[in-house]
Amino acid sequence: MGATQRARASATSHWTWNVEAPAGWLAVPATGQDPQDLVDRWEREAVALVADSIKPQEVVDDEYRDLAVPDGLRAELERTAAESVRNLREFADGVAPAGDRVLAAVGILGCTPIPVLVAVGLSSLDDDGAGLMAALGATGGAPLAPPEIDHLDLPDGDGLRVTRLDLGGGSGTAWVSVALGRRTEHDDVLADTVLVWRSQNLPVAGLMTELLDELLPAVKIVRSGS
Repeated sequence: MGATQRARASATSHWTWNVEAPAGWLAVPATGQDPQDLVDRWEREAVALVADSIKPQEVVDDEYRDLAVPDGLRAELERTAAESVRNLREFADGVAPAGDRVLAAVGILGCTPIPVLVAVGLSSLDDDGAGLMAALGATGGAPLAPPEIDHLDLPDGDGLRVTRLDLGGGSGTAWVSVALGRRTEHDDVLADTVLVWRSQNLPVAGLMTELLDELLPAVKIVRSGS
């Protein structure tokens, strides 16, 4: 549902980055960053799309039957969809002041949309990459379950994938995160792209590598002027 874009600037040149949401992804608008009429229209369309994507399999039409969704179930689906869209919007509004964006994968295993943080940053050519590593969650972690780090050779830069499991101490809760980073070198600057998914929905973790790989090429960073 549309593209999302932000402008970035260094001391000497201006940069723009945008995300053209791939099929099956929602680009979530943010209050104050996108026109309010666009935000309102997006919310209405997103609720309908999400409600349809979380229908139980037994009520999904196929070539053998054409089952109407019972009124009670339809109302429940719409409530669930509205709540998930509201959560997406709150997430997007929360990260927008830092210049970040949120995209969400829709229709995965019957789940509500799966949000991914999208961030872009510029650094000098002599940057040691420590900030990028920290943003990806490659530092810290539990001694018995350190982050799993994979170095990738991407078509347009160097890549880094970080998978980690964090346990909530005495609470017994577990959080899993998958992050994908890309560093592209230009003549005068390094451009970093960071995608981060973090959740307690552990069964989805196995799909996130493929989903982030799908999303990363959609993030474009270009010099817009001098």
